[in-house]
Amino acid sequence: MDIKDYISSGIIEAYVMGLASEEEIRILDCIQKNNPEVKQAIIDAQNTLEDFASQQAIAPPPNLKSEIWAKIADEQENPVDAKEEQTVPIAKPLYPAQNTDNNKAALKWFAIAASILLIASVSLNFYLNNVQNTVKNQVAALTETQKDTQLAYQNLKSKWDMASNPQMKSIPLLGVEKHPDMKAMVYLEQKSNNVYLALENLPATSKEQQYQLWAIVDGKPVSLGVYDQDSETAVQKMTAIASAQAFAITLEKRGGSETPTMENMYVMGKI
Repeated sequence: MDIKDYISSGIIEAYVMGLASEEEIRILDCIQKNNPEVKQAIIDAQNTLEDFASQQAIAPPPNLKSEIWAKIADEQENPVDAKEEQTVPIAKPLYPAQNTDNNKAALKWFAIAASILLIASVSLNFYLNNVQNTVKNQVAALTETQKDTQLAYQNLKSKWDMASNPQMKSIPLLGVEKHPDMKAMVYLEQKSNNVYLALENLPATSKEQQYQLWAIVDGKPVSLGVYDQDSETAVQKMTAIASAQAFAITLEKRGGSETPTMENMYVMGKI
């Protein structure tokens, strides 16, 4: 993850407010030791939280503590019997009616505390949602990368198995004059005459066209089928042929042609 994305993910705020997990704290402690940008972001977040607390802090009314203790002592000295408890209002005010200023200050103090908890809750939800999305994206990217890597490995292994098989004859097909840098490989199994084709660097075709492999037998082209570029298999089995003297690839309409289009020949190689 990019360091700026990491900073903006909400982990810094969670760390400063004590909402991060032990593992996240260990990771962040390690990162900030080696990254001054992250360390500064932590300091800035701490300063912001401290400034907010200082600006919004309101001390409770000075006589609040004494009133609470007086109320407790009064209830202990004059306990209410069962009958009286039934007539006592449930929502009995804690403060005398005349102390409205103290009541308002106390309510404001509790309101600010609730606001801080709300901010912490929102930050935590934002952070958790951000982490969840990040993890989903990372898992998807890793899955796709793993799939591509596994596919590339399988294709490379197929070519290696063909090239290293003593029963296989490897025949490179090189680019003709119009396509000098193009290359393909034909693998010919000598006992069965099975033919396998791998396009090394031939460009992708349109949906209406396909590459077609031809064997030259007694000076005449014989179609060995078309190559499916939509397949994930790089080395594809073509039609078996005996007594071929050369191979060539042309670009034809999708499904192949009965005769090769010579002006669309890309590569050719002799056995």
